[in-house]
Amino acid sequence: MVHKNYKWNISEEKGRKTVYNLIEKMLKERKDQTIDIDEISFLLNNRTKNMNITNNNKKKNLTNYIKVVFGGLIHFIDDYDTFLLQRKDDDIFIKLNTIEMSDWIFVDDDYE
Repeated sequence: MVHKNYKWNISEEKGRKTVYNLIEKMLKERKDQTIDIDEISFLLNNRTKNMNITNNNKKKNLTNYIKVVFGGLIHFIDDYDTFLLQRKDDDIFIKLNTIEMSDWIFVDDDYE
């Protein structure tokens, strides 16, 4: 948690679960499972505009909650292997990671 003074009306655990589920759902709705970070911020706020999110009894939007509690959307995305951050020119995209751990081959190059 970024701020020690936690006066939000939803817990960090519930907020984390809500944000994760929304991002995952939005990415799965896309054919290429990729969304520009600015678009995902807009969609998060748009899809949760009827959700009651308050800090110190003042109404806030979901991206403000993400910024204060998790340090921003990029920091939130970095916490999960399910999502990938991709930079293309000056744009940042979020992509759903479809690689399974079983697809990886680990090579031990420590020969003795």
